[in-house]
Amino acid sequence: MRQRTEAPERRRGDLLDAALAIVLDKGVAGLTVDEVAARADVAKGTFYLYFRSKEQLIGALQDRFVGDLTALQQAELDQLRAGDWMGRLLLWMESSLRGYLAHAQLHDALFHHPRAGRGEDSQHRHEADPTINPHAATLVDILEAGTATGDFALTAPRTTAVLLYSAMHGTAHYLVEHSEAETDLVETVIAESLNMCRRYVGRT
Repeated sequence: MRQRTEAPERRRGDLLDAALAIVLDKGVAGLTVDEVAARADVAKGTFYLYFRSKEQLIGALQDRFVGDLTALQQAELDQLRAGDWMGRLLLWMESSLRGYLAHAQLHDALFHHPRAGRGEDSQHRHEADPTINPHAATLVDILEAGTATGDFALTAPRTTAVLLYSAMHGTAHYLVEHSEAETDLVETVIAESLNMCRRYVGRT
C-alpha cells in the first residue's frame, strides 16, 4: 500500500473515484467499504476519516453527479448574452435532458437502488429543492430573474421551478427507457419540452 502524502481533498477524491468505478461495474449493491479502500489503495481506517458509512459515500457520489452537471450547464449559460432569460430557460431544459441522457447508466445506478432491507428506491438527493440541489437552484434563479424583468408572466416562480424540474426529470426517465427503440424520439421530445417552457412562462 502506498504512503499517502496528498492533500485530504485529493484522498477524498481518490475514494470517490474508486467508489464510482465499483458502482458502474457492480451497482450500489456491490459497493463495499473494503473494496473502495482497496481500489483507492488506502487503509480501511482512512476511508472512515472521510466518510462515516457507505451511505454517506453514496450521498457524496450523488452530490458530485449533480454538481458536475450543474457546473457544465453553468458554463453554457455563461455564454448567453446578459438578460436573455428565455434563452437561459430553454438552455437549462435542453442541457438537463441531454446531460442525464449522456450519463443515464451512472444516474440510475446512483439514484435508483433499493434501500437496505426495503424494496423502494433510495431517497433522491436530486429532488426539486433549491436549498439542497444546485441544479434546481439554477432554474429558480432564471425564473425569478425573468419574472422580475417582465420576460416571464409568472406569479410563483419557485413553484414553477418545482413543476418544470419534475417535468424535466420525468421526461429524462422516459427518454432513457424508450429512445433506443425510437430513433427520432429524443429530438421530438426535447423540442416539445422547449415549447412547453415557452408556453408556461410566456406573456399572455
